[in-house]
Amino acid sequence: MTTLQHPEPNTFDPAVLLAASVDENTVPRGMVHRAAVSEVFLTGAQRIGEGHFRCLAQLPRTHSYFSEHTHRDAHYDMLLLLEVFRQASIYISHAFLDVSAKDKFIYLDSDTRVVERAALVVGDRPASALIEVRVVDEYVRHGVRSGVTLDMTLALNGRVAARHERMAIRWMTDAAWNKMRNRAIAATAPHADPRSQLPAPLAPFQVGRHWLNNVVLGRDIQVDDGQLVGTLIVDQGNPAIFDHPLDHIPGMLLLEGFRQIALLAAKRQAGLAPDELLLARAKVVFARFGEFGLATEVRADLGSLRVADDGRVLLSLTVEQGGAQLASAEVELQRLVEPALLAAVGGA
Repeated sequence: MTTLQHPEPNTFDPAVLLAASVDENTVPRGMVHRAAVSEVFLTGAQRIGEGHFRCLAQLPRTHSYFSEHTHRDAHYDMLLLLEVFRQASIYISHAFLDVSAKDKFIYLDSDTRVVERAALVVGDRPASALIEVRVVDEYVRHGVRSGVTLDMTLALNGRVAARHERMAIRWMTDAAWNKMRNRAIAATAPHADPRSQLPAPLAPFQVGRHWLNNVVLGRDIQVDDGQLVGTLIVDQGNPAIFDHPLDHIPGMLLLEGFRQIALLAAKRQAGLAPDELLLARAKVVFARFGEFGLATEVRADLGSLRVADDGRVLLSLTVEQGGAQLASAEVELQRLVEPALLAAVGGA
């Protein structure tokens, strides 16, 4: 079996590798910080040149979390693409940038957008993805590289389906991480109550889901000073979001909270049902760690919501603990059926 992890740069042929990747094994779980083999999507990577890499991934046609939606047409979820981008960034850091397997990663910000929705329609076999990765900036501390900023594109069948731009990541030693996190956990422990993160959930259909365990917002949705506010459900038993034990709320859960509050806001303000909309863009800035046991609020700024001429829904979001902002996002939801087509059908 041919390995794709360390081939010579000048032997790379994207067409050949894409054809071969269907039968390739996934990369080692530890190289993408995953515990379950089923949660590893990357199948290979190689260095093309200085600061330029290519990765291969296989996208599953069905997944208990990423593909569990009420849309009538199945699409590869943008959060699945985000997970593939995350795995690519970690693998490349370990395999090619001399980052220790024991080092911990921090994600600061990124801008992810769907380029061609039609390319993400699920076909009759798992899709093979080609991810281009370029280092566009480096973070150097005390003369040592401690982080990078990456630009990435993901193509399916030769068509660019999504872009992931200005993804800023940092890494630190296990000892430095433990010192930082132990201090934060000790400070919040006296105020922690696990029940505050386990409210009764919304009905799944309200956020475009079938299964209750994929709902991440409590049913007590309120409007506060022009913002739609929901309590984030932090269920550490969810195997997709919590693939392995963590000492903080993962970014993927915050992103799903953003998506679900955005869908509620679009229904409330524009009358658009969740099964009409796909997450098409998320520009996110992570400001601080989310701690366990503290009430966590996801907020949609209703005043920022607007519906563009092409049907996209745009709005601003934040997530907070005790009034402190954990992350902010600008998101876009895309209509599955364009307004012009709807008008034409209606007129007929």
